[in-house]
Amino acid sequence: MSTYHQQHVGPTDLPPPDNAAVLKLIARIDALLRRPADSRDTVLRVGPLELDLIERTAKRGDRAIALLPREFRLLSYMMRREGQTVPRAKLLKEVWNYRFVPRSNLVDVHMGRLRHKVDEPHEPPMIVNVRGTGFILRAPT
Repeated sequence: MSTYHQQHVGPTDLPPPDNAAVLKLIARIDALLRRPADSRDTVLRVGPLELDLIERTAKRGDRAIALLPREFRLLSYMMRREGQTVPRAKLLKEVWNYRFVPRSNLVDVHMGRLRHKVDEPHEPPMIVNVRGTGFILRAPT
């Protein structure tokens, strides 16, 4: 320990603990410990569509869906926003980490590929293009 530290910094120089903040932190930890172990959101579900975030698998009903890493991330993002229209710019920012909106059809191409994997011709569609706005994922009716 430096000489400066010994001479100028001591236990009395520390600010007093904020008891309210400490009690709040303890309460949050207690609440987390009381939760059942299986309550963690490791599997996302929207209707028959299921995405396992740990195993990195996807399936619709009994049918397994093979996804590329970007498709997995895109589907995960959409499933967390079930029923919400997600604009293309938001997808570019959150899924691709773009900080600008390029004039390209990147999102449309990836979403089209994902839609073909998730929605087979004989199944009701779950991923819908909202013209001029973005995309929406919802359970089939």
